[in-house]
Amino acid sequence: MKFYLARNNKKCIGTIIMSLLSCGNALAYDSNDDSDITRERQISDYAQQGIHAGAFTILPKLDFTNQYMSNIYYRDKALGPTSDSYVAHFKPGVKANSNWNQHALNFKLDTDLALYATQPNNNDYNNVFTKLDGRLDVLHNSHFDTAFAYNYLTESRGSPDQINGGAPTIYDTKVIDGFYTHTLNRVTAKAGLNAIRYDYQNVQSSINNTTLQMNTRNHWLYTPELRLGYLIQPEYEAFVKFQYLDASYDTLTLTNGSGRGTAYNRNSWGYNALGGIAFDVTGLITGDASIGYLQRSYEDARLSEISGVNGFINLRWRPTKLTTVNGKVSRVINETTQQGVAGVFTTGVGVSVQHELMRNIYLNVAGDYSNGIYKGYVAPNTENRNDNTYIISTGAKYLLNKNFSTDLTYTFQNRSTNYQFANYDLNLVMVNFRAQF
Repeated sequence: MKFYLARNNKKCIGTIIMSLLSCGNALAYDSNDDSDITRERQISDYAQQGIHAGAFTILPKLDFTNQYMSNIYYRDKALGPTSDSYVAHFKPGVKANSNWNQHALNFKLDTDLALYATQPNNNDYNNVFTKLDGRLDVLHNSHFDTAFAYNYLTESRGSPDQINGGAPTIYDTKVIDGFYTHTLNRVTAKAGLNAIRYDYQNVQSSINNTTLQMNTRNHWLYTPELRLGYLIQPEYEAFVKFQYLDASYDTLTLTNGSGRGTAYNRNSWGYNALGGIAFDVTGLITGDASIGYLQRSYEDARLSEISGVNGFINLRWRPTKLTTVNGKVSRVINETTQQGVAGVFTTGVGVSVQHELMRNIYLNVAGDYSNGIYKGYVAPNTENRNDNTYIISTGAKYLLNKNFSTDLTYTFQNRSTNYQFANYDLNLVMVNFRAQF
């Protein structure tokens, strides 16, 4: 496998690792997407064939997921008994990929229709994920990539910004990006802009039936970016990347959406400067690692500036042809509505392992850890809020044939924090059945 990371590296949209912990993933997709071994080592007896329609291949699928949740409200046991529930998920979806020799055009639609056995009126949701992306091959050594996504999403009950809601907070994102990449000899330059629009719906409070004004969180997030890479040799590329970030809110943002909460001007700006190396060691170890500095300033004088060292690591290791190990490290600043808090400096670490036990049986184990420090937190504690969240999962996938598969997954999630009554444990058991054509 030749190494051309600089040429083929796509823009990753949104905040990634915290999608299970908060609302941040703008282009979140179905977590059941096949991983490395499943994609690369499926033989024709098990690979999805799709429907060939002219210059496109259409790949429809339908997932039916049976899920048990031990703590549907992510409730601290110190507050009393927790509520569990069986949840049925219906997940129809489709992909359409072009088969052109030049250029590319792809479409993806995923859905998640969730039905709760416990208090369905307060918990049922319908999520939709869409993405249209394309590549225009301008010259032999240059291309333009663009994408548009619209997602209709449900904020996790465990989000600190979703306190006392009688139902989940619904929001949607619109994502637009465009990047031009040009390679000249050993140097590759990539420049472009990513823009994300967040729109939140108001929700009734579970305490006094007042309206929580979540729409005060509506905002645009603009991230222009420039990346320069130098190919040291075919397996190694050194690069520098600079991102400018601008968050523009429609109005003053209320703390937790409450009319009695403090309103803040959360408009902010800042930058992320990184330097690192991307590598591909004969396909055995591939990835990239970078380190840099991150800074955010806020228009409201009551919100303090956030800055610090940050970095990213994305690693794939193939110790054998049957085993893949993926690792990731990230450090980002997430938005929040907490009183007196400018933002959440979040450090995330994740490791996953997939092993092909047989050609149609796959075993998986994964672990994620994140630490979120609330910069400037003032109440009710005198120290900054500090959240530690752990996610551990294990499971197995069985491919019956090219059209049908099933998988079983167990997940344990825990949050430990110095903020009172905000700890929780969550056990998830999921049995999924997939039909694809």
